[in-house]
Amino acid sequence: MKPDTRSALEPFLRRIRPQALAFASLRLRDEDTALDMVQETMIGFVKVAANYETDAWKNLFYKILLRRISDWQRKVAWRNRLYHILPFSQLSDADDDETEETFTHAGNATPDTAESAYDAGILSGHFERVLQSLPPRQQEAYLLRQWQAMSVKETASIMGCSEGSVKTHLSRAMQTLKEQLGEWLDE
Repeated sequence: MKPDTRSALEPFLRRIRPQALAFASLRLRDEDTALDMVQETMIGFVKVAANYETDAWKNLFYKILLRRISDWQRKVAWRNRLYHILPFSQLSDADDDETEETFTHAGNATPDTAESAYDAGILSGHFERVLQSLPPRQQEAYLLRQWQAMSVKETASIMGCSEGSVKTHLSRAMQTLKEQLGEWLDE
């Protein structure tokens, strides 16, 4: 690896890690798996980064991350199908604890503060459920454009589709979010 690449690589990875972890956590609904996925992506990215200009690194990183997330989701879906048809599928599902809602309140919070923290917690949980209900391509378009602040062109490159498709996926995602979260947005 070139010395120039090595010196630019560390700050890039340090800068992109929090954004990528938030993105993967929302897509996978599991922070531990998301962390593993981001770390695997970073390892894979380091292996190929020297072949690309630094301007292309962000798109390349997210392409690798999306591919890893899709592969993992396919593997989990296949495992779940097998789990339900094989005779030893009598075991309990470890993901049942997803139904728990967790709210953190400061011990010395005023009633107004506690109530707004509670409302924010409910909204956050509702938003995550609505986001997870979106088709995968709409989730990707929304997260890349709205959360990662990528351009339409960058998003299209990462998703491997046209800019028009990105706009369509984002528009449909935004429509669903407005329909499902309208009660929260109107207040």
